[in-house]
Amino acid sequence: MIKHRGRLFDWRILLLGVALIVTGSTVSSSAIQVRAEADKELAHILSVVQVKPNPDLTMEPTVGKGGLVTSPDRKYSTYILCVPLPTQDDPERCAHRVHFEENTKPRPATISQIRGEEALQEVTRPVDNLKWVNAFTLSYERWAGPHFGHRYVINVQTKKQVAAYDLFG
Repeated sequence: MIKHRGRLFDWRILLLGVALIVTGSTVSSSAIQVRAEADKELAHILSVVQVKPNPDLTMEPTVGKGGLVTSPDRKYSTYILCVPLPTQDDPERCAHRVHFEENTKPRPATISQIRGEEALQEVTRPVDNLKWVNAFTLSYERWAGPHFGHRYVINVQTKKQVAAYDLFG
């Protein structure tokens, strides 16, 4: 026979039951293993060009955040803009371009745009995992399919590409 131990015991059972219902199970793993290998051929395909800000372009959202990602020291900001790239087949086509700027007042007259993926036809694919590695190093990914992509690393102080990686997932 089970003894009744009082109110505290009842609450523990109830809270444990609610926790199991909310999480769905006691053990879950949603981590995806991604293997990255350095790619020396892609390590210098990107360039940084100065462009004038265009208020008509829309800022694309990034995963888990709004569209703007600020460096840890808040000196730089980066974002993705959908730059029009129409064709006869698709007049609404756009190129997802990574832009960054220094956070100064007044706002700078030009902003920096990262270019160079045209050779790989990746420019129309969305940018994933836009993040700051440290206060001046920017990293982002473009996936060619569900199991293959590239990660690019850029130093925003020198405006040079630092590295590139092939991603296998």
